[in-house]
Amino acid sequence: MNINIPTDVLRTFVAIADTGSFTLAADQVFRTQSAVSQQVNKLEQMIGKELFVRDGRSIYLSPDG
Repeated sequence: MNINIPTDVLRTFVAIADTGSFTLAADQVFRTQSAVSQQVNKLEQMIGKELFVRDGRSIYLSPDG
């Protein structure tokens, strides 16, 4: 399977992984928190896997992430 993932979506993924926060990642990539959430949802749908574990206010990479 060959998937073309846009660079800005990958940049957002890395920012979330680095900061552990959608809000802090949004500041780093100059987007709103809502836009970051939408990008992650789109990415997860594209690859068919859950990339982050959301535990209340915490977020961290899933085994697939």
